[in-house]
Amino acid sequence: MADFFWVYIILIIGACLQSVIGFGLGLLCAPVLYWLMPELVPGPMILNALLITGLLSIRHRGAIDKRSTGISIIGGTVGVLIAGSVLSIVKPEQYQLLLGVTIILAVLLSVIGYAPRVSIPNNLVASALSGFMGTTTAAGGAPMGLLYQRQEQQKIKANLSAFFVYINLFGITVLWATGRVNERDFILFLQCIPAILIGWGLSHFINRSLDNRYVRYLILLVAALSGVALVVLH
Repeated sequence: MADFFWVYIILIIGACLQSVIGFGLGLLCAPVLYWLMPELVPGPMILNALLITGLLSIRHRGAIDKRSTGISIIGGTVGVLIAGSVLSIVKPEQYQLLLGVTIILAVLLSVIGYAPRVSIPNNLVASALSGFMGTTTAAGGAPMGLLYQRQEQQKIKANLSAFFVYINLFGITVLWATGRVNERDFILFLQCIPAILIGWGLSHFINRSLDNRYVRYLILLVAALSGVALVVLH
């Protein structure tokens, strides 16, 4: 019971963060929950992410760029399919270090002034990495967050949420098909739903006081923490 209290606290913070900057639930929660209650990663966490991104997609549906999101879905599909193959033959620690270092380098480039342009090639690469990381670690937001870091915050949340609805749904389907998710994961997800809804509700109050500059800082901070977490878990 005590463990689930802390699980709820972590999920509330993560869901609120995701609702504020467009990603962060998996990046913040997955590494911590992996140590606290490892059975929540990746299956139940992907389902939690599916719930919060679904709510955000509905809230920000008017700002969704269908063309950009369509390109992201193509790249994300490739990433999820690669993840499904890799999970059956490669241990997670063999690629977590590489992904973590790559994200940290991307954050450092962003801090010194470089930010990738939202172009078709960059979109495909970032979405493929996010699809791969989201399926294998339940924490796939950093690449897409870095890509969109200089966009207006409504656009960030709308496009990332629409993309991750698809990626999370596709990812959980792949994990189910490969035997990595079972009925127990869905039961754990149902137990997490109140925490996700509370975090989503709290974000309504925080969103009123944030401007685009602070959203970008949060994106860089969360992405950096994600990279460090992947390296440490390795």
